Amino acid sequence: MRSVQIFFQMMAANLRGLMAFKADFLVSFSAGLLSQTIGLLFLGVLFSNISTVAGWTVFEAAVLYGYMFVGEGMMTLFFQGTNGLWRQVRRGEIDRYMLRPLSLEQQIFGRDINLAGAGTTMTGLAVLGYSLSRLNIDWSWWRILVLLASLILGPIIRVNINFACSAAVLLLDGGGIKGIVDDLYEMGKYPLDIYPKAFRMLLLTLVPYAAISFVPAAVLLGKRPVAYILFLPAAAVLILLLRKFVFHKAIEHYEGAGN
Repeated sequence: MRSVQIFFQMMAANLRGLMAFKADFLVSFSAGLLSQTIGLLFLGVLFSNISTVAGWTVFEAAVLYGYMFVGEGMMTLFFQGTNGLWRQVRRGEIDRYMLRPLSLEQQIFGRDINLAGAGTTMTGLAVLGYSLSRLNIDWSWWRILVLLASLILGPIIRVNINFACSAAVLLLDGGGIKGIVDDLYEMGKYPLDIYPKAFRMLLLTLVPYAAISFVPAAVLLGKRPVAYILFLPAAAVLILLLRKFVFHKAIEHYEGAGN
């Protein structure tokens, strides 16, 4: 409980710092609202030429976009500190964190926020809500539960993927893996059925972007049985354990500022 309290205190301090510069505050927030426009325009152009993609209509595919936007926005807003871990190493910030009587992971999680994430999150929720309202869905109690669980577990998965990639950059002394995983992020915005079987397993396990978007969307829309939703908590646990393992190995590999 104390760790949670400290985290929110760090978030409040970061927010006060951003609000001290009102123009930057508004620009960052507006940027988040507009940053996903290109993706939505591409989706509109795609479905203006074809009626369905792997059996998914435009509003069904927009649900995938909404889920991905929410996960990305929550990560950027509350857990921006998981980005650019290698920069923190070069600046000697990791050494400073290690001297404090707080968990190193907690300090990295609460290091920074980016208000562009608030705009992205709002965009995602708006796209998700509007798209679901245009679809003929029987909102039984279990569908409501799936929706709520996916909006919680999805961002958790997104944050841990990002953190694991940042730690892997330290471990492997290169940013190539981060670029590859960022490219895979775009694949989570489309129906899983369009990819080869190997990519499907990758997007459900080691880099579970499909667990953020496709899994809950497919269950809500009746394209997969209810039991399919178990991929979501399983992916959350798997990526959490993987992130902890990679981060532990990266810290073992770490020798000091600049290394």
